[in-house]
Amino acid sequence: MKNIILTLLSIPKVGKKSVGYFIKYMQEIPKNENDIIDIFIDIKNDNKRIKVPTLEEVKLAYERAEKIVSLSKKQNIETIDILHKDFPKKLKLIENAPQVLFYKGNYNAIINENTLAIIGSREASKEGQKNAYEMAYLFAKENYSIISGLAMGCDTYAHKGCLDANGMTVGVLSSGLDTMYPIQNRELAERIIENNGCLLSEYPIGFTSFKNNFIERDRIESGLSLGTIVIEANIKSGTMHTANFTLEQERVLACFNINKSGNKFLLENDKAISINGKEDMPKIKYQLEKVKDRLENKKGDI
Repeated sequence: MKNIILTLLSIPKVGKKSVGYFIKYMQEIPKNENDIIDIFIDIKNDNKRIKVPTLEEVKLAYERAEKIVSLSKKQNIETIDILHKDFPKKLKLIENAPQVLFYKGNYNAIINENTLAIIGSREASKEGQKNAYEMAYLFAKENYSIISGLAMGCDTYAHKGCLDANGMTVGVLSSGLDTMYPIQNRELAERIIENNGCLLSEYPIGFTSFKNNFIERDRIESGLSLGTIVIEANIKSGTMHTANFTLEQERVLACFNINKSGNKFLLENDKAISINGKEDMPKIKYQLEKVKDRLENKKGDI
């Protein structure tokens, strides 16, 4: 049976947690709708809160999943789920991992063994723009994929720096890939696709952003990466969500030593490596390599 995870997520009242249970109980890929129901019955025997869907609900969910995949392909959007052998392993290791990804462009940019998130304020200062561009440019020259959120400000300059270095950059969106937010970066998104990069989302086409989706997106940015560089951030910002996810996921967190409330908090509380610019690349790379080695050892567990 194709698109099993997307089918499960299309069943009413079945969320990521229920799908997680399903994967644990599943001995093999279900061959049909009845197999899906049988697995849900097994789960319910251990967890009374699990709802067993009807056969009609499963059939309709399968049809919805097939339609999403078909409509996505018409827009050159591919789908991969957590059961697939090529699902990003760094992402598979995080808590609350996305179970389906939609992507457009060069998938190798996502699964490159060297990945680095570069993020920061949407209202970036001139210095912040310069730092985001320079760090992305230099790490791209070292064959790192640069991960960011395609937002205005620091994200934009990180993507541009990587592209100007002829590197691979990944824009992680908080909406379906048929919806471009912010609209000002539509041209940048097209440039990413045309230049060996990739756009990525855990949401299907037709899905528009809500406030909480930006936070969910942030865990993917850090989860795809060996580490995160915070360019500049206020204490109450999306950048700080990504920084916190980076720490929770035990990845490298580096932060520019500047007078911004978020940066000051991270550095004063010894949560991040203090950096000032390109001269600090060697110590960042050293820590990234340590994380890469540790994650390689963990991959055998998944």
